[in-house]
Amino acid sequence: MENLEQEIISLLRERPMISEEIRDKLMEKGVRFTPLELRETLATMVREGKIEKYPDYDRRKFYFRLRSDNF
Repeated sequence: MENLEQEIISLLRERPMISEEIRDKLMEKGVRFTPLELRETLATMVREGKIEKYPDYDRRKFYFRLRSDNF
């Protein structure tokens, strides 16, 4: 799962994304994971303070972004 975490960090360096975008980009890169692994990894990264989850009320979606003080 550490590889999955590194791939997510790499994607979020480009721009904030919703979980579906993260999933699609990872699949395009050929990263293998289950939906549960992705959700658990994102949740763990939020709890550990590596990434932030924030709402976009206009689009009614949650976005993930890197914490500015970590990267």
